[in-house]
Amino acid sequence: MKRYPHIYTFLLLISIYIDVCGQHINGEIFIPMNNRNEIWLKPKIDTLDNKVDYEFKIRVSPDFNISQFLFEKGLAIQNDSVLVITPSSIKDGGVDTATLRVIVTSTTGSRIMLFQKQFVIRVPEKAYPVIAKPKTNVIMVNDKTLLERNEQYSKSVFSDAFPFVTLYDNEVNMKKLEVKGVTIALFEKEGKHYVSKSDTISNEALREIKKIKKPTPVFIRVDGLNGKLRKTVWNRIIVASE
Repeated sequence: MKRYPHIYTFLLLISIYIDVCGQHINGEIFIPMNNRNEIWLKPKIDTLDNKVDYEFKIRVSPDFNISQFLFEKGLAIQNDSVLVITPSSIKDGGVDTATLRVIVTSTTGSRIMLFQKQFVIRVPEKAYPVIAKPKTNVIMVNDKTLLERNEQYSKSVFSDAFPFVTLYDNEVNMKKLEVKGVTIALFEKEGKHYVSKSDTISNEALREIKKIKKPTPVFIRVDGLNGKLRKTVWNRIIVASE
């Protein structure tokens, strides 16, 4: 690439209008021809908020053209005289960095130059919905079906060869407790309990559940360990054929 000494004293000016979170900032962007390491912004803007659109109104010197804008982590879309940058970091909270690169060409096509500016991206932590009335002592079958008190479930929920039960302290932190035993009792089999000393449902209990033809109350007792503390949770559901 040929060098032209007189270009080192020339600054390519692009006037920009920036809309950031509703605040209007008038400024300029300087692309120094004698230093290709960065783009200077005035006023100085080096921090962007993740997922926020930044709109730049572009005016280029008649001797040069903007060939392409590239943004490392996100989008840089140019539409005529407007450039929109949208940072898109995949981090969860904290800060990230990204570089805006600008390819500039002379109108004669004899010069191709690359300029770049590094930004810091502020990334907010993911917001999780607040649970109004969180459930405690959450019991699940095969760690996928939540057993809610007095709700009806098909016996197919228990159709696996060795269905297992999980127990969580509460719905907010979903801290899993170690299950040390599962007891099944059918309302129609008063006084009869089917006990397992592990987190699986006993074969005897499964045989009784598979016989169910009409909605039947079923009681489930889960014994768990929260650290060194024992916890026993009872639940009552309705099991039906379908």
